[in-house]
Amino acid sequence: MSNKALRLLIADADLLQRIKIEKMLNQLGYHRIAPLSSFDELQALTRTDGVAFDLLIINTALVHSRQVNLLKYCHDNPLIRHTLIYDGQCAQSSVVSVSVSQTLHLSLSQSPDFNSLRRCMEMVDPDHSLPTVERPTLRAVESRVSQFSSVPRANYQGDPAVVACAVGLSPKR
Repeated sequence: MSNKALRLLIADADLLQRIKIEKMLNQLGYHRIAPLSSFDELQALTRTDGVAFDLLIINTALVHSRQVNLLKYCHDNPLIRHTLIYDGQCAQSSVVSVSVSQTLHLSLSQSPDFNSLRRCMEMVDPDHSLPTVERPTLRAVESRVSQFSSVPRANYQGDPAVVACAVGLSPKR
């Protein structure tokens, strides 16, 4: 179950992008989210006498016109515990992880998708356990050797779900 007390910030000038990220976080069980549209709003919320935020998700486009080192700003600010920085302008899909001090700083070269947000939240909220899917199991149906073969068939040691699909069985529920 997700930690309902985590406070999250989404900073992006694009309203639709903020809504998209917020909906994905809602699907992951996080609802204390403050959307911001400018770096000025971020600075106002993260002044030294404010309340700390567990994760800042920010688009680098908010600081392109300024002379701000975003990673340094986030690292030096005691009210920002973790940061996910992404470049919404870039089309590549590589992930670069940068660890500074005890906090987590991740950089994405594109807007975050559901899987990157899920992985990020697993690091920010390690006690959050996503629903686990029980792996299917196969039961032996026939153990005798075929009359046409003098060599018994080798047992497949792979994933039971793959075996079940390969032989047309439905996995045990």
